[in-house]
Amino acid sequence: MRRLMNRLTSYLTPRLGAVFIALLGGSLARLTMQMTRSLRHGLAIAAVGIFIGVVVAYAALASFGAVELLLAVWRPESDLLTVGFRGLHLNWLLIPALAGLAIGGLLSWLAPQPPVELADVIHAAHKPDPQVSRTGGYISLLKSVLALGGGSPTGLYGPLVVLGASLAASMKRFTRLSPHFGEMALGAGVAAAISAAFSAPLAGILFAHEVVLRHYSLRFFAPVTLASASAYVFSGEGLNQHIVMLPILPTRMAGPSDIFLLLVLGVMAGLLAVFLMRGLERLRKAMTALPLPLWARPVLAGLAVGILAHIAPGIMGPGLDVISAMLDGTISATGLMTLLVLKALAAGLCLTLYFHGGIVAPALFVGAALGGLAAAAFALLTPLTGYTPDSGLFVLAGMAAMASSILGAPLAVILLGFELSQNYAATTAIMVTIVTANLLTSRLYARSVFEPQLLARGVDLSLGRENLALQATPVTHLMAPDFVTLDDTMSVEAAVAEMARAQCAEAHVLDADKNWVGKLCLYALVNRSDSATLKAKDFIETAPLVLQASQNALQAQQAMTDFIGEAVPVLDDAKLVGIVHEADLFAHARMVTRSIWQHDHDDDVRDKSAFGFDGARKN
Repeated sequence: MRRLMNRLTSYLTPRLGAVFIALLGGSLARLTMQMTRSLRHGLAIAAVGIFIGVVVAYAALASFGAVELLLAVWRPESDLLTVGFRGLHLNWLLIPALAGLAIGGLLSWLAPQPPVELADVIHAAHKPDPQVSRTGGYISLLKSVLALGGGSPTGLYGPLVVLGASLAASMKRFTRLSPHFGEMALGAGVAAAISAAFSAPLAGILFAHEVVLRHYSLRFFAPVTLASASAYVFSGEGLNQHIVMLPILPTRMAGPSDIFLLLVLGVMAGLLAVFLMRGLERLRKAMTALPLPLWARPVLAGLAVGILAHIAPGIMGPGLDVISAMLDGTISATGLMTLLVLKALAAGLCLTLYFHGGIVAPALFVGAALGGLAAAAFALLTPLTGYTPDSGLFVLAGMAAMASSILGAPLAVILLGFELSQNYAATTAIMVTIVTANLLTSRLYARSVFEPQLLARGVDLSLGRENLALQATPVTHLMAPDFVTLDDTMSVEAAVAEMARAQCAEAHVLDADKNWVGKLCLYALVNRSDSATLKAKDFIETAPLVLQASQNALQAQQAMTDFIGEAVPVLDDAKLVGIVHEADLFAHARMVTRSIWQHDHDDDVRDKSAFGFDGARKN
């Protein structure tokens, strides 16, 4: 027996060892392939992020340079800080109008596809395939350079963000990235734009996550960071020329009096932001109702800017030089009030009549004027209190509070304030102003100026990513064809027999024109006397739950919360087109939740075996 065991051992040992080695080799080979694939994906998205950062950096420098060159040709540099009418200047009327005419012709030629705006980028980031028009960003930047060079009181920061998003869409198509990586590229483009425009790489990273992507994921952090860092390096170190937005003055350490007054400024900034955003919404509706062709709208805005500039020339262009003067405290309170009102009015007209760039620069300008006014008002109390406000601190706080309230980006603006000022004490102080202003605007109006714009298109960002995915799924994609229809002349006996043959407890009654009459439940028909003569339609369910084909999965889920039954009919113009089972609806909701989690955490999206990411069932 022992000899037999020894022979078996000597025979099996080398063979089992070979099998073990083969299995181990196969596992190692599979592991190596998986690591290689993950590394390849990581390197690809890193390369895309760096490329986007470099291109956006050069585009930012070229755009700012083009605007400054165009404005230097005709805008008076010496009169920018003056307030009051000082004679008629025809070129102040003619040049903005001609720029508006050029933009109007550009828009008419491109109709019905207007340039992409920042709200479109935010919306795109929440779609199953997150991308914007590949040419929309380039057109938007071209239009914005023309508008700002012609005196539009807006800015280039928003258009540069849109450029980054369009560049990401172009890279996605060129490199054939999946939607999974397309969102990464979108975030990278946004971060690169903010980093290059403000020379603030950390704020660019946070802005992409806070305003556009609206979620934080470790795996998204790497490409966004690479793009932001690349844009910063190539816009400054590579070209030896960082874009200096503002010469922020050094400020003292904030004390208790400063904190209290900055809190008051936050209340003022929040209320003013609510007033301006509501006013912009109403102005947009009024301007949309004007009986003007598309090409004439920018011309009207250009004329309006030219007229208002005769009172305050400083409103023309992005206004960064005027903000610098506000930081120095060289503009009187009357001048600050005039600039604030006229800048807000001119920017509102341009933003609603297509003669515009972005909304960030006007927000910074108005916030700076408000901060300067607050400092001037608090200075009046100096003889009584002995407190002397720091004008630079209050102007910086007003800018930050207004921009964060309108953009809905408090964290990004806090970091932006630190990167611009390089002053930790000042940044710590203005956080009070930012938080107070954002608290008021979010309670009294919305999280940002973009949310009402998207809500008007039927996109509610407050729903969250899962509910937005459900909202994008038509209820017709969840329908099942396994339903029974009965003629409205059928007797109870025949109806029971038909439902028994189909093995279902519910049926749907149709009239002679195939219109849906009602839903019939089996329990209402059984044990009826004279079932051969009674009509089945006399026992249809009272006020049954019905879905319309135009509804989406989110609406269906909300409607079916308390539903009890087999299925809900779906009607299209009174015609029965299908039924939705409660189990299918909630299985789809679970699938969407899992898909989004996997999209945010896994390297490979493998959730499309049964459903597409948009919720459509695949056959």
